[in-house]
Amino acid sequence: MMSKILNKIKAVCNRLFAGKLNPFLMVTHPSTAMEDLKHKKNGSTFYATLLLLAFTVSAIIKAVATGFIYSTLRIQDFNIITVLCTSGVMVLLFVVGNWALCTLFSGEGGMKDIYIMTCYNLTPLIFFNVFGTIMSQMLIPGEYVFVSIIGTCCSLWFICLMVYGAMTIHNYTFWGTIINLIMSLVAMAVIFFLVFLFIVLMQQLYVFVLTLYTEVRMRIYA
Repeated sequence: MMSKILNKIKAVCNRLFAGKLNPFLMVTHPSTAMEDLKHKKNGSTFYATLLLLAFTVSAIIKAVATGFIYSTLRIQDFNIITVLCTSGVMVLLFVVGNWALCTLFSGEGGMKDIYIMTCYNLTPLIFFNVFGTIMSQMLIPGEYVFVSIIGTCCSLWFICLMVYGAMTIHNYTFWGTIINLIMSLVAMAVIFFLVFLFIVLMQQLYVFVLTLYTEVRMRIYA
């Protein structure tokens, strides 16, 4: 019975992603999927973007719908900007940072490849965000420990997928990939700081121009 259900799901996925890289293949058979992404260029930017949106939405759902026993967030304190910055924006920062480093250090993957690889690898995290949120409404703390174990496994699987994916599309060694990913995190922090600094400077410039305009207007019409 279970095998029939899995075969039907597989058939639906094959029809849905016909001619394009199946994101579930990236999770279950990463070596085949990464080679197809690198050599056949059959990754879909459209499906990658859908997965990024699904990851962001699932992070929002997890933040607001996790059972009160397991959540320290009060719904009155919910800030969607914070969730966006720790989900979708973080992914985009990683893509830009990793691409910039690979441009400097002879990585073979382009920005499109990095974007598709990263978004496809989000599948385990999307699954756990939804699964964990549902289970948090049904299980007591003693039972929820199994959900926490599943969450840890999904996070570790995501890290393994990212390491293998970066190693494949950039043609790095294992330790070269580890260094590249660590440096990508540093690049993310630098980019975030520069963007934050730019926003603060623009705000100060806006206040200065507005104050100057108000002062000039008051002197003209005084």
